[in-house]
Parts: sequence; C-alpha cells; structure tokens
Amino acid sequence: MTYATCSVSQIEKADAEEMTAHYARTLFPAIVEPLHRRGAISVEDRHYTIGSCSVWRGKCHSGMSVMLPGGPEAYGLYLPTAGKMLVDAAGRQLESEPGRGLVADMSSFSRLTFFEQRSHMGIAFEKAAMIRQLSTLLDAPVRSDLEFAGPVDLTSGRGMQIAALGNLIWQDLTAAGPEKSSASFSECLLQAMMIALLETVPHNYTPQLQGPASPAIPRQLKRAMEYMHVNAGADIKIADIARESGTSVRSLQTAFQQFKNMTPLGYLREIRLQGARKALIQSNRSRVVADIARDWGFSHMGRFAALYYQSFGEMPSETVRQAR
Repeated sequence: MTYATCSVSQIEKADAEEMTAHYARTLFPAIVEPLHRRGAISVEDRHYTIGSCSVWRGKCHSGMSVMLPGGPEAYGLYLPTAGKMLVDAAGRQLESEPGRGLVADMSSFSRLTFFEQRSHMGIAFEKAAMIRQLSTLLDAPVRSDLEFAGPVDLTSGRGMQIAALGNLIWQDLTAAGPEKSSASFSECLLQAMMIALLETVPHNYTPQLQGPASPAIPRQLKRAMEYMHVNAGADIKIADIARESGTSVRSLQTAFQQFKNMTPLGYLREIRLQGARKALIQSNRSRVVADIARDWGFSHMGRFAALYYQSFGEMPSETVRQAR
C-alpha cells in the first residue's frame, strides 16, 4: 500500500553555506546563493511524497539562486501564486510568474532563480510514470523522450482547470482527521493531473494524441495483447500467442501491422523492455541486472543491453545507478 509522507522546513536568515547543506540533506546536491551580495536567505516549504509523485508548496522570502549539476529524473509542474522564477534548462531560459505556469524536464535544469516573495505549488512526476500514462493514452509504446514545449497559460479555460486541480490535490493532501482521503484517491488525483498536462500542454507527442481515433481493435488482437502482458516473462512463441488469441499466425501478424505498426514479437519486446526498466528503477542492491533481465524474458545479456540502450538511451546499469 502507498502512503503519503510529509516534511516541513522553515529557514530564516541563513547564509549560502547553510542553505547549500540544507538542500544536500533534504532534496539533492546544489549550490545556493542569495540574489544580493552578502544577503541572507529565508524560505519555507511543506513537501509530500506519494507513490511516484512529489507535491510541495514553497515560498522564498529573500530571493536566491540554486545551481544544479542535474535535477531529478522527473517532469515538474509549477503553479505560481506570487513572484517570479527563472529556470535555465538545456540552453534556454523558462519563466514562471502568476498566471503563467511551467512544465519541464527537471533533469535538464542547471539553475533556478527565485525572486523575492516567490511562492508556488509544485508537483514532480517520475519520468517512468508520465511515460506509462502517455503510452496508455496513445495505446502504443513511447520510443523517444517526452519533451514539453512552452508555458501553461493559467488564465485560459484548460489552464484554470489545471490550477483548480492543483488546489484540489493540495487540499486532499493537507486534510486531517475524518476529512482525509485514502492514498489511492490521492494517487488518482495525481494521475488525473498527468492526463490533463499531456492533453493540454504542447509536447512532441501532441499531434499523435490529437490525431483521428484509430479503428476499433479486433477481439483477437486484444486477446493477443492481454496474453502477452500476462506472460511477458515466459518463453512464449508467436504460435503460442496466435493459439491463445484464436487466430492464425499470419492473421495475427497482419493485425499487428495494421493496428500497431509492428510485429507481434516487436510488441512483446516493448512490453518486456518497459517492464524491465520499471523493475530496474525500483530495484535494490540485492537484485542484479541479469536477474531482472531474465525475469522479463531476456536470456542474452548483450542483446538485452543493446535493445535497452536503443529504447531508452542509457545502459541498464545506468538506470540502476540513477535510481539509487
């Protein structure tokens, strides 16, 4: 079962060294400096972690600059309530102020600049969770990085819905006693926010999401897909898949090419790679890459590593290292 955890911090008139140590201890390594020379830094923050998401409200009273060697492997949503923030990421500068939200890949952040009296609500979604949600909406594997392009206009109709949903998520997490909902309910609200962002904020998969709906998938193809998901780690052949779906091998291949633009075994490989990646991200030191690969039907480690790198742009060992 998933539980929400909460941490609260309030720091007044700290110097750069104290703030740098605080970030290293509570969030991630960073170099923190005041915006004004010899200035002191005052911040307050309430932070929740639930499932694959983090939710927080923070306020920077004094203004500060935070330099990062690289942010977390997550997509961050910022819903400002006051003040201004600048984000240097991947060679461009992003801006957030009241009425103008921001969604971006946090792993590309190199510097955050918070101006005086900046306050906002933030939500960080693990990349793997956002990619799974996008794959569900597309009903297809996601083969390249998800890249959001542009700010969130919080004054538009859809933007106001996102802001309202953010407030509902915060009210849900901060409720106490009999008013407090279950962790499952909180996770559903966060999933709804992922869907809202994917459908509202422009990104490189937007044309596919907004394209015409695909024709209804045949019953035999659905059976084949369900069988592959359930038995992804087993040694199954295309003849097994065709038999379980009640069709011939040739008809199955034709259906996959028509509706999925890939072969049945290509679809099975995508399921296995996604499953292995999720297991690697969640692994601990007692589990080695080879064990996880075998769990997901990969018996040849060299072949697995090559396919994994081709799909995700990193080696399996790198995924484990970054997750730790």
